[in-house]
Amino acid sequence: LGERYKLSMMAHEVSIFANGILNMETTRIGGKEISPREFLEEGIRREMVSHVAELFNNLLQFDFAADAETVSSMNKHQAAAMRSLNSLGGRLEGLQRALVSVEDYISIPGLTMWHEETARILNYNVEQEVNKYLLKKVLDVDSRYQSNLAPIPRFPRTENEATCINFTGRVVSMLVKITDAQYATFSLERSGWYSADGSVVFGRNNIALLRKAIGVIGLTGIDRLLCYRILHELHRLVKFFRTNVTKQGMLLEQLRDELSPQWKTTANSVAIYHSGSKKTEMLMLPMLTCFRRVGQSQLLRRMIKYELQRCASKEAKLFQQKIEIRNAEILISELIKDELDVSEVKELSLLTNAIGLGDPINTIFMTTDPMEGLPVLLLFFVINYVPKLSYDPVSGSLAKVKSGYPIDGWPIVAGISTLLRQFHPSYTKAFLGYVGQFIRLSVQTYVSRKQEKKEG
Repeated sequence: LGERYKLSMMAHEVSIFANGILNMETTRIGGKEISPREFLEEGIRREMVSHVAELFNNLLQFDFAADAETVSSMNKHQAAAMRSLNSLGGRLEGLQRALVSVEDYISIPGLTMWHEETARILNYNVEQEVNKYLLKKVLDVDSRYQSNLAPIPRFPRTENEATCINFTGRVVSMLVKITDAQYATFSLERSGWYSADGSVVFGRNNIALLRKAIGVIGLTGIDRLLCYRILHELHRLVKFFRTNVTKQGMLLEQLRDELSPQWKTTANSVAIYHSGSKKTEMLMLPMLTCFRRVGQSQLLRRMIKYELQRCASKEAKLFQQKIEIRNAEILISELIKDELDVSEVKELSLLTNAIGLGDPINTIFMTTDPMEGLPVLLLFFVINYVPKLSYDPVSGSLAKVKSGYPIDGWPIVAGISTLLRQFHPSYTKAFLGYVGQFIRLSVQTYVSRKQEKKEG
């Protein structure tokens, strides 16, 4: 009763204050015309933006130790991060309800104001975080999300995450750290990361908690940051290939000729695989790092897409269906070579991202010149790292044989698939042909050795 009485008294005071302002007529002060209603709305927006931005900055700070982590300490950090997200979601929901509850008293669309300003805060911070991947930075004066009437405050970087500009970067960093292959294994069947004892590290409930904290706009912003992270890693791999792998061009060409044709198993294939693995061993570690990071980001994007789809089908099913139909119409128009409105396509692209339409693995991130010898190099990458993985029937995935080793099956698969998607389909066809050839040889070798044991 005490809390209800306090709430009613505060609402009564707000209504008296708002009634006095709304009954005032438009006046002129210093030669300028001032509307009390607009003045009240601008003041509410300014205070709301300041308070919400401060909540995002203060609650989305994650204390990951700088020294070597253990599984138990990482589990503690994960639990603390989830508590921060839960606390943020509850605080923002309380603010939203408070604004909605007083909108009738002050005759201002509180819910509309809430969605507009929170979206502006999130989009602005994502825009600023993306700057670290861009050569041409977007400054405050150039940002379309910044406003003089209700400016979005900028906060200093935290000591624990000095590379992150704001809270959106810290969220991405948190997701990357708790789902690192050194501590967790991704299970496609259960759609999430799990520790060695089977406990959930980051699953469907966690991504739903993240959506509750930062909303749909926040999730699409995290997806955008992950896209830039993937693009950055792919550019690094291409640069590594141009500067280091190209020097081994003769070796890769020789291995390709020795393994051709792909449908046939040559007599000395075992020696070719053994020799090729030794000669390309020094090129494997940078490729492993790239595939881990790219695949991890793609799987996080996949979880985000599924959460956006689930949310849209539950809360905006009719809107989701309209977007899907319009997307299909534009694809058909493109096939029959009709003229398309670029602005409409761009707007539709933003809407399809908001409802989680599309498969992240099929995303084209860049265009580059052909990389000769890439399928052969990927073959020897698989040969080098397959022995370090084994099938885990509990998670239904390839898990690391040695605990603590930074490798995980599904992120590697997603990383290789993403890289191949950036090139002509012939690269994928050639790579699968080489892998099929290696599998045939492995089966034949196993069968022959088994027969020799029986005969012996």
